[in-house]
Amino acid sequence: MATKIIKDVYTEYLSGTVVVTPPPSNIEFVAGWSEGGELLTRYTISDKATARAIFRGGDLLKALLERLDAGSSIIYAVRIGDALKATLELKALEIPVIRLTAVEPGTWCNGMEVDVSGVGATRTIEITDPETEQSFAFTGGTVDALLAAINAGQSLVMATKLGDVLPDAAVGKLLSGGTNGENLTNGNFLDAIEFSEQFPDVAWVHFVGAETPALWTAIVTSCRNMVENVLGERFALLDMPRFAPLVPDKPTPQEIQDYVDECITAKTDFSDRNAVFFIGEAEYLDSDGNPYLNRVTSACSGKMAAVDLQKSLLGESPAGIISLTPEFSRGQQVQLIQANINYLRTQAGIGKIIALSVNAPPAGETYNRIEKLRSVYSAGKQARLAAFPHIGRPNDEGGEGLKLLEEDIKRPLELMRQNGQIDSYKLELVSTAEMRSLGEALVRLSINSMKAFEIILSKVYLD
Repeated sequence: MATKIIKDVYTEYLSGTVVVTPPPSNIEFVAGWSEGGELLTRYTISDKATARAIFRGGDLLKALLERLDAGSSIIYAVRIGDALKATLELKALEIPVIRLTAVEPGTWCNGMEVDVSGVGATRTIEITDPETEQSFAFTGGTVDALLAAINAGQSLVMATKLGDVLPDAAVGKLLSGGTNGENLTNGNFLDAIEFSEQFPDVAWVHFVGAETPALWTAIVTSCRNMVENVLGERFALLDMPRFAPLVPDKPTPQEIQDYVDECITAKTDFSDRNAVFFIGEAEYLDSDGNPYLNRVTSACSGKMAAVDLQKSLLGESPAGIISLTPEFSRGQQVQLIQANINYLRTQAGIGKIIALSVNAPPAGETYNRIEKLRSVYSAGKQARLAAFPHIGRPNDEGGEGLKLLEEDIKRPLELMRQNGQIDSYKLELVSTAEMRSLGEALVRLSINSMKAFEIILSKVYLD
C-alpha cells in the first residue's frame, strides 16, 4: 500500500529546521532558614547583593553566598521555618485600634520604634527603621486615613484596622514577637520538599540542615517521583550531621574518626542513585569579614554548577574556603570513598580540591557519579523539549511523522555528543498501527557517559 500523506500537514512542518535551545542544566533549588524573605516563596538568585537584600542572614543566606562564590549562576532560594512577624498594637484608652505588622517574618523588625503624636482631630504616626534609622511620618484625621497613608508610604510594616478611634499619643513603642524560625522541624522540610516539585527545571535540590535518614528518604523519594513521572530530572545534595568537636579549632584524631564512623553508620542502609552526600566543614568569611564554620555542601554545589556537563569534580577547588575542618587521613578517605561519601581535601600547591564526585547508588547501579547523572538528566530533558512540538501533530500510515520526531530528538543529543557532554546515545522509536491509532509513540533513549576518573590512593608501580 502506498504511503498516504495528509495534504499540507508537512509542507510547513518545523522538523529538520528546529533549533532547540539547551535548557539550563545547573539550576539549584536551596531551602533553609533565614532572617528575611517570605516563607515558602521562590526567589531567583544570581548575585550576592540580591541574596543579602532579601534574606538578611541565616543558614540560607550563607548557603547562597558560598554557592555564588564557587560558581553558581541560577538558584531558586526558598525560606522555610516557623517564623513569626513582629507586631505592635496602637491603643486608644487601652483598646487596640491599629495593628502594625512587619511585612516579612523574622527578628529583623523587632525593636522598630513607633511614635504617635497629636491630639484632637489628627494624629501623626512616625515609624523608624532600626537598621537604617530612616523615619517615615504619616498624618491623618481618621483611622482609615492613617492606614492608607502608612501602607502606601513605606514597605516595612502593614497597618490593619482594629477600631475607629484615633490612637493615643505614645513615645518609643516597639514592634516585638518576630522570630526567625531557625529551629527547623521535619514538617518544615517536608513542606519545602513538596514545594520544590512545582519547578521541573531544577537540576538538583539542597535542603540545608536535613541530616536524618528519614529526611534523606523523603528528599530522594521526591526526586525519584519527579523522574519516574516525567515531571523533571533531578538529584539531591544531602547534608551529613555537623562536626562538633569539644574544642572547635583543635579536634582530636579520635573525634575525627568517631565522626567518620557515625556518618558512615547513618547511611549504611541508605542507597539511591539521586543521593549525593558531602561530609565535613570549612571556614568561610561573612560579609563583615568575620570567619565562621559551615558545611562544605554549598561550596561543592556551586563548583558543580560552574563545571561543564560530564566534567569530573576531581581537582576542582571551591572558592571562598579558608581552611578545612576536619582534614581526613588517608585511611579515613578510603572509608568515605567506600561508603560513597564526598569530601574535600588539601593538596600542596593546589589547595582545597574535591576529591571525588560519587553518588550513593544501589549495588550494581550504572549511574554512580554526579557528572553521569547530570549528563543523563540533561539529555533526557532536551530530548523531551525537542519532542514536545510533535504532540498533537497528525501522522501518516507510513510513519513519516515518527521519522521526523526521531530527527528532532536526535538534534540536541547530537549537539551534546559533539560538545563532549555525553559520549554516545542510542535512540529507538516505536509506534505500531494500534499505537498510531491512539496517537502514541514509545521512545527509548540510552545515554552513555563514561568520562570519570577515580583518585589513586595507593602506590603506583612503574615497570
